[in-house]
Amino acid sequence: MRNIIAILIFTISCSAFGQENPTDTDSLFNTIVSNTKTKLDRKTYSKSIIKEFHELELGENNWTAFRELYPNNKLKEKGIFLNGDYFGIWKTYDKNGNLISEINYLQPKKIRGSNLGFEKIFEKCKSKADQIIQSHFGQKNNFNLNASRSYWYSDNNSGTWFEKRSKKPKEFLLRYSYNVSDTLKYGVVELHFNSNLEFIQNKTKGLPKTKPFEFKIDYFKAKEIATSKRYGITNHKNAFKESEYLNLIFDKNNDCYKWIISDVPKTKWKGYENTNSGTITGIGKTLSINCSTGNVEESEFGGTIILN
Repeated sequence: MRNIIAILIFTISCSAFGQENPTDTDSLFNTIVSNTKTKLDRKTYSKSIIKEFHELELGENNWTAFRELYPNNKLKEKGIFLNGDYFGIWKTYDKNGNLISEINYLQPKKIRGSNLGFEKIFEKCKSKADQIIQSHFGQKNNFNLNASRSYWYSDNNSGTWFEKRSKKPKEFLLRYSYNVSDTLKYGVVELHFNSNLEFIQNKTKGLPKTKPFEFKIDYFKAKEIATSKRYGITNHKNAFKESEYLNLIFDKNNDCYKWIISDVPKTKWKGYENTNSGTITGIGKTLSINCSTGNVEESEFGGTIILN
């Protein structure tokens, strides 16, 4: 699961890009491309199609401005990836430069474009999933469908939520993220449906039995608690550095959500005899904050990496 340093990242993202609204995708795209630290990966494929990846690391976030060009050098598609996920508005054009489709991944919804196939089924599926989310987390909640991580599956094909489908899917996987902001999200819930849009309970992840589950400790309160206990102050840059950023997990055994963050200043190496293999063990502490009750616990950090 991706770990992000929350408010610092959000502040850096907005201020560095010189805008208050990070959903202004065109301005953000141009700023990524023109940034002096941006790295360009340009590839030419068969039929002279060109794809460009303008990559920029900012704090713990990886931004990529992507565009694809026709052989006549006209723009075919453009958009932004944030940590590997589609972000904001993505647009596609025909060979004459006319806009033919537009998808907003923040809402998420198709703004314009041709029929993707079985759209009413997809709308009904999302509606059912939204109702399940509301029943578990209340009418007003911070959860939103992550369309770029949600999939449909047919007999011999699959795709993300907005990819064209030629046959009725046999199964749907919808992933919902807990959103602190447009740029800070935690993917924690998975919902599965069969071809008849019946909910597949045994494949579900992240739904507490207590309904509605209330997040009394939000991200900002959790960050405040962690900082007061000296967590998140220093990133030690070792193999376990991602554990030193605030993260959200679902504790299935205790039927609750928790904010967790670790402090891992040291590591210990143990090699296997007569080999170059071994284990790296993190030495430190982990802070756990119950999102519902606010209970705080500290434990020994248990991370180990096996090197073969």
